[in-house]
Amino acid sequence: MNVGHRELVRLALIAARGKRHAFGVARVMLDVDRHCFALARSLAEGSYRPSVGRSFTIVDPKLRRIYALPFRDRIVQHFLVSRTLPAIERTLVPQTYACRVDRGTHRCLRRAIDLTRTKRYVLRVDFTKFFASIDHAILRRQLERVTPPPLRWLRDAFLDAPLPAGAIEPVCHHFFGDELFTPLERPHGLPIGSLTSQIWANLALSPIDHLLADHLGLGTFVRYCDDILVFDDDNERLRAALHALETMAAAMRLRTHPRKTRLHRTTDPVKFLGFVLMRRGAGVRVTLAKDNVQRMRGRVTRMRAEYALGLIDHEEVGARLRAWLAHAAHAHTRTLVKREAQRWQFVRRA
Repeated sequence: MNVGHRELVRLALIAARGKRHAFGVARVMLDVDRHCFALARSLAEGSYRPSVGRSFTIVDPKLRRIYALPFRDRIVQHFLVSRTLPAIERTLVPQTYACRVDRGTHRCLRRAIDLTRTKRYVLRVDFTKFFASIDHAILRRQLERVTPPPLRWLRDAFLDAPLPAGAIEPVCHHFFGDELFTPLERPHGLPIGSLTSQIWANLALSPIDHLLADHLGLGTFVRYCDDILVFDDDNERLRAALHALETMAAAMRLRTHPRKTRLHRTTDPVKFLGFVLMRRGAGVRVTLAKDNVQRMRGRVTRMRAEYALGLIDHEEVGARLRAWLAHAAHAHTRTLVKREAQRWQFVRRA
């Protein structure tokens, strides 16, 4: 396999964006040529194997396990993705927005708002423990079509890599035809936090996209990772679509969330991407979800403490607050922002 170290240096610069102060990133970037020469050699020889990363827990808004690989392995993930992403992109429909150039969260939100304004009903679909449930054998077959033969060993190196205990939530779902220990015998689950996990998870649900758009004629939907909104004026058509979708999901060894998956009127509040959408006459009321605001308040509290101790400066505080304001500007938040801004008082400790 031909791997130029200059290509790896370029990918290292991309992988290091926004993380240069992290110890592991800084250590590699101080001598990036030497590290990339070693990586290029191990990739060319086929001897590269991912290291075991670290796992930690965040609340966003629910408890999630996050997996972080060492920086050298993230460089290799960027290499694998750069070689396979064009083929993956060709399999994706325009209605999916996660981890794609010229798509993203806010474009997905704007499309959902447009559809909320024009349709009477919306089917919200969510999958139970989606990342932890992705079946490796099924995913490997999907990846076979988009991964060049010389790179399949590298795909398998990441897909089969050992993980620390607790990196993936335990899942034990039985499906038709399973025996008692089948869910334990079939390797499954992708760690949240890896670049390959994000891209591969997007690909994993591509059959659902094609079911809706090509076979059911329901192109009026948006998908962001495993969050799907399907719009139509006929609620019975959406009920039939849900039945077909659940049948296909079961064949993929995925299970829809029993509480979050349901049919709504678009005049009902529907939560999506941290916002709440609700049709009002000819318009759509868009508000921030309560947990979004609560997380921001928690971040402001931590920033005040860090600023008081001199751990961050006013420029970093300003950048973080502006980022949240830009996000909040996609909703009707003038009163909310005015009220929250009164809490934003930062004082240095003497």
